[in-house]
Amino acid sequence: MRIPTGTHDTIRSGIDQILDALANTTEAAALRTPDGASLELLSEAFRRLLDVMARVEADHRGRGDDLSRDHPGSEDITELGEYAARLQENLATLVRQSDLNEQLAAVAGLNVDIALWVADHGGRLDSLEGIVDALALIANRTSDAHELQRLSVVMGRITGAVSPLIREDLEKINPGRPWRVLLLNRGIVATRSHDPATMEEAFTLLVRYLPEDAARFFAEGMQQMQALNYPAQVRRVMEKYHRRWSVNRVLH
Repeated sequence: MRIPTGTHDTIRSGIDQILDALANTTEAAALRTPDGASLELLSEAFRRLLDVMARVEADHRGRGDDLSRDHPGSEDITELGEYAARLQENLATLVRQSDLNEQLAAVAGLNVDIALWVADHGGRLDSLEGIVDALALIANRTSDAHELQRLSVVMGRITGAVSPLIREDLEKINPGRPWRVLLLNRGIVATRSHDPATMEEAFTLLVRYLPEDAARFFAEGMQQMQALNYPAQVRRVMEKYHRRWSVNRVLH
């Protein structure tokens, strides 16, 4: 499965693919978003969105900005990302209504691509649920170790743009909160990548933000090491964290 990149061209290609699939359904003329917009109006909204994104990128290039750091217009980027996410959800709704199951992967990829674009242009991610669900779908459909390593990097880029309020993680009573799921899933994806450096990076964030989950995560990870016969270099990383957090659990 394609690993999202967050580039303008990738976002445009994903939108075109899904819109074309919807336009070729027998009920295309009758399709309506939850707020009553036709497929034609939704397509036009996406065109305007892509034009704005292109202008943003041109402005950044004109100033010689490094797109990997925050910019003065980050609040504008955040708002643009929220608008893009609403359009994407409308598109996803139409895909589900039309039973275009073959487009579900493209819908998930578009969701993550938009989040990456926001992150890479200094924006903030104030909502995670849809993004986390999309990342889980991509992870479940990916088996190649190199692709999984790339997906873990993608998850890290998204984690870096999550709003401070979400990072405070005040709803710890809810085990299904997207912030927790994102960090745990990244740990799993990193492990499946068989890349020690990728694992170290994911585990460092996991223990920083979810210390209460660390002991169990690494204990279950060791069980997987034995059940699935992971390579030695993967075992060494997991064993290191398992020893460290087993001791912490005993002491506390």
